[in-house]
Amino acid sequence: MKYIPVNLETDRLRFRLIAKSDFEAWLPFFSPDLNRHFLFLDADKTALELCEFWFEKCLLRYKENRGGLNALIDKTTGKMIGQCGILVQHIDGEPRLEVGYSILPGHRNKGYATEAAVAAKNYAFEHKMDLDFNHTVVSMLHIDNHGSEKVATANGMTLEKTFTDFGDNRFHIYSQSRDEWLKKNGN
Repeated sequence: MKYIPVNLETDRLRFRLIAKSDFEAWLPFFSPDLNRHFLFLDADKTALELCEFWFEKCLLRYKENRGGLNALIDKTTGKMIGQCGILVQHIDGEPRLEVGYSILPGHRNKGYATEAAVAAKNYAFEHKMDLDFNHTVVSMLHIDNHGSEKVATANGMTLEKTFTDFGDNRFHIYSQSRDEWLKKNGN
């Protein structure tokens, strides 16, 4: 599978492919209405329906070699605490390589999103995945998602642009180029 981190670990987290057996652990992600707003999920769907849609989309990405999210496993507890990965997205009309991340409600504000996003971005650059995407890695986030904005900034990314998509919804694109990454990493 292309654009999927293999054997990636951080101090506290292990990345692995998402499996259907993760469904119950991921279901609480769809309970807060806030997640629906940031991800433009159908407000009329139940948490169960949204989780089914999410898993279908994740597994289809794997199959179509468009990258995808990985389950983030806490090394201490062995439990899934979130998802993070490298995704091929069409953003504002062009293909981009995105680092995406989502953390389960009970595990937020503990630095997991930043830890995972930094690892995924570094993996993408180290494995030259960015070369097919204008030598840049991005994170796309809803303009009201200030938590994800902090993660993108902590991940060494800067605001590239703001655009409108999915009706009248506005997004920020944060990005880092290969040259910027090399400078920050002493290469």
